[in-house]
Amino acid sequence: MNPTLDIPKPRGGASLIVAWRCEKRQVLVIGNGSVAASRVYSSLDADAEVTLVSPKVGMCHELSVRIERSEITWFDREFEESDLVDKDMVLVALEDRPRCEEIARLSKRYKIPINVADMNDLCDFWFMSTYRDQSLQLAVSTNAEAPKLANRLRRHLVSSLPHGVGDAIKKVGLLRRKIGDSDPSRLSRLRRMHWLAQLCEYWPLERLSQLTEEEIEELLESYTADEGYKSGNNDEFELLNDGSLVASKLSNKGRIKLVGAGPGNPELLTRAAYEAITTADVVLADKLVPEGIIKLIPNKVQIARKFPGNADQAQEEMNMAGVELLKQGKNIVRLKCGDPFLFGRGGEEVLFFRKHGFEAEVIPGISSCMAAPLFGGIPVTHRGVANQFMVATGTGKNCTLPDIPPYSSIRTTVFLMAIHRLPMIVEDLKKHDYPTDCPVAIVERASCPDQRVLRGTIGTICEIVERVGTTPPGTLIVGQAVNALAKSQDEVITEYKSTYPLLGLHDPESIGCN
Repeated sequence: MNPTLDIPKPRGGASLIVAWRCEKRQVLVIGNGSVAASRVYSSLDADAEVTLVSPKVGMCHELSVRIERSEITWFDREFEESDLVDKDMVLVALEDRPRCEEIARLSKRYKIPINVADMNDLCDFWFMSTYRDQSLQLAVSTNAEAPKLANRLRRHLVSSLPHGVGDAIKKVGLLRRKIGDSDPSRLSRLRRMHWLAQLCEYWPLERLSQLTEEEIEELLESYTADEGYKSGNNDEFELLNDGSLVASKLSNKGRIKLVGAGPGNPELLTRAAYEAITTADVVLADKLVPEGIIKLIPNKVQIARKFPGNADQAQEEMNMAGVELLKQGKNIVRLKCGDPFLFGRGGEEVLFFRKHGFEAEVIPGISSCMAAPLFGGIPVTHRGVANQFMVATGTGKNCTLPDIPPYSSIRTTVFLMAIHRLPMIVEDLKKHDYPTDCPVAIVERASCPDQRVLRGTIGTICEIVERVGTTPPGTLIVGQAVNALAKSQDEVITEYKSTYPLLGLHDPESIGCN
């Protein structure tokens, strides 16, 4: 793969999509029909100051009401060039083509951006099909090719949104401001961002939308207590099925199952895993178990507080919580990503619970070491390309690096839990004579609707990740098999959907994996 091809080439033909702050901006609207009324409403909703120029004759009811309410400034006449003075935007809703051409020519002379309804060649910008829920705004553009289809696509997107997403944004925004006020130093900026990112990424959106003021204060206290993620605070929160957040008060002998949740898609749960999580009294879940699977659980769910720097402490907390529940006679499930015995500490947990008098039943799950490459369109073995594959962890005990084997052109190596240490692993690969042009791929959130695949080489993958970012969980795949099914060696680096969708899977929206 040519490293210069790793830099994406602009395709052209796009619109620059931005969210423009229009507060106190001067917007001129010309027209008196329903389209003009829509333009006025959109401008007022963005806190702009609107001037309407149009004769009263034939004016639609909505505009008349806005004039009566003094929401806009109105001139009862035809457009004049002087109307453009001190304006920041011009919105025209007239059917007279020569008149629109004249207004567009004058606007361009004054360097004022203009939109003329249904006359794309006269426009500097287009309006999009939009949806708003408080601070959330979604916009769909077809670059004026098919605006009616944009409306349909917008409805489709909106129908997939979780209930209360606008409230969730409002609550997280309030928590963000409180954290900023309590810990304002520049040195704490990255810590604040990472802490909030963990909350936004792994808490169900519906649960975030239901946060009360008291719970926001509890989360603020949790942030303050977890200074540097190294505090000794063992407080845990229990997420109940009814959405309430309560402090754990768990204090006979129960049963425990270690259950593999698979790579993420709920339909990839085994029947045994589904039965276990839907019949357990309490489920102790790993942090990375996706929301779609969490939603299937009808009873209590407790999510591990694993943040960078406290993984061992969080593991101990979950283990002890399990023992306390078992002593109460509870039927519990320890829900783990992928397969419990493949870098999931499953063996350690079997020994831990056995030491405390409880024998765990283990239910296997589909491991991402196989599923992630498959969903990324990468065969780990391929005739004439790779006749063996190896699985390694990117994070060993005490944060050690894996033992990298010498390079072999016929082996595919899959690294789990490695993305956060990518630069160090890449340097180790180079030390073991892996060529810089050796293909590399990162498959994020394998099998879920927001799956993404990043492709590059050993020499370029770090720069690609630095440029586009990465969202865990991710699987790192190294070897010539990465390009075995690629249409060309310079295939698009970033893909946002599974190359090979699961046959028979239902619409992800219907199973909550969105």
